[in-house]
Amino acid sequence: MQHFFMTRARAVAYLLVMRRAMPDGIDNLLVGKADSRLQELDMLKRLLLDVRAGRLREFRLNEPEAVEIVVTD
Repeated sequence: MQHFFMTRARAVAYLLVMRRAMPDGIDNLLVGKADSRLQELDMLKRLLLDVRAGRLREFRLNEPEAVEIVVTD
């Protein structure tokens, strides 16, 4: 697992890139996969809001590769 130290602005930008890389469409997915995709999108949205608000100082993402990010100011 890789560890990164980022400013809050950089961490927000990183999460936005991750969110934009995820396809929005769930129309053609099986029910289980659609539910999983919606959970991932929800998790990224919550992470983004928490990092922006300063409520979260570190987090871990496992997809597409495992990374741990520590927010510095």
